[in-house]
Amino acid sequence: MRFRHLVLCVLLSLSGAATAAEDDAAAVRAADARYWQAYNACDMRAMGELLTDDVEFYHDRTGLTASRPAVLQSLRNGPCADPAMHLRREAVADSLQFHPLAGGFALLSGTHRFYVQRDGKPEQLDGQAEFTNLWQAVDGHWRMRRIYSYAHGAVTYVAPATHLTLAPDILAGYAGTYLGQKVGDIRVAVEGDHLKLTAGALVITLRAESPTRFFAEERDLRFVFAPAADGRVRQLSVYENGAIVETATAQ
Repeated sequence: MRFRHLVLCVLLSLSGAATAAEDDAAAVRAADARYWQAYNACDMRAMGELLTDDVEFYHDRTGLTASRPAVLQSLRNGPCADPAMHLRREAVADSLQFHPLAGGFALLSGTHRFYVQRDGKPEQLDGQAEFTNLWQAVDGHWRMRRIYSYAHGAVTYVAPATHLTLAPDILAGYAGTYLGQKVGDIRVAVEGDHLKLTAGALVITLRAESPTRFFAEERDLRFVFAPAADGRVRQLSVYENGAIVETATAQ
């Protein structure tokens, strides 16, 4: 009987610990979401409420920034300094990992990406990094005490997993030579069920997203073919990171 009672006590204890960890995970994730929402809005007051007084921010390129006032000032002087530029941080889906620590601490880690918008132009992916943040429960509220952002670099391009298969006659209508305003001759040829584009040393494979819009398999480029009134293709527009970078006319 004593053994059964002991086992029951152990099971109840484990269940309670698991529930507490789940509650902490939800609370930390919610606090993390509020912090980065404030970060994206350059809301210094809201960010400050989610940092401890002795917070330390470690960055692989800028080094250590210590104390809450110093961290907030670095943001004022950095990403929030230029009203013509907006920086947005976004965690990569499914990358977040929560680890509870004894004594009212927890780790939240993952991968985050940064998007930049300048002068009202389309937002562009600027890079990504890894992060590990130490959270501490202070007076009933979770606050970040240590912030680590590292392994900053470019994001590896991954082409869309699916594409359209267009009829041969549609593909043939896009083939030909186009004269670009910047790069000069652009040659488009049909190659099997897709298009091949050549511009100087650049040779890329184009797959259809729609009957007139194509993506490159090798890098983050989009190509839009615009037909003239008589049905013949007259113009090719090239987009990189959502912004138009070249316009070419059929020859």
